Amino acid sequence: MNNPEEEPPLIPPCFDRVVRRAFCLSAVVCRSFIDQPDNEQCISLQARIKPWLGSVNAESELELWEADALNSQLGTLDPQTRTNASWASEGLAVLAWALGLFEMPPHDECVDPQELTSDLDFLQPSAIELFEESKLRSSEDIQKAAKRSFAVHWRLRQFSLTSGSINFAEFAKSAWFGPLDIEGIALLETDLAIGGKPISKATADSVRMATSIAMERHKAFNWLLGYNEIYSEVDTST
Repeated sequence: MNNPEEEPPLIPPCFDRVVRRAFCLSAVVCRSFIDQPDNEQCISLQARIKPWLGSVNAESELELWEADALNSQLGTLDPQTRTNASWASEGLAVLAWALGLFEMPPHDECVDPQELTSDLDFLQPSAIELFEESKLRSSEDIQKAAKRSFAVHWRLRQFSLTSGSINFAEFAKSAWFGPLDIEGIALLETDLAIGGKPISKATADSVRMATSIAMERHKAFNWLLGYNEIYSEVDTST
């Protein structure tokens, strides 16, 4: 008999869903940067987004807030929606990496949205070919990268509560909630490196930026692992 208190098994999204979600995030990220009603290039780009999503069979993956953002008139996005949409590029980077189409930048370096969406053939008819020509990395590789993403996010969240330095290298080996995988993560003076300095010596702005990056990447990894079917509702607790 099954234990009623057992957590249900995680069900990762299928390959096709990952591609469609990546296309939707590409559209949302683009929309965040073109909210200029008097700019002819922005007007032209907005007119192309929805038809392109239809041509690559991705419209069904749009969440309500994403569809609302794409359908809104230029110049009318509220600041929070614009911010959320622009930061979605960090989660998009994770999905593109999982599809073998993009190399992840370091944990304290923002992605280049234009380069990223270009690698996904955003607004190009050829994007439909990604369903046939790309494939997901192995579940083992995704799980390993997800654990490292969690470790970075945990350290940043912990630093926001207690701003002193720690020996992160040693803590990672014996954390009370289980060892943390920090292989390949840049450290300085045994602590997480941010902007070329130990986190305790980094600027407040660089720590805030790294925290936003970490949260968005953590969300994308947890979605890939199957923690929630709806992307925007994925939990990023540490």
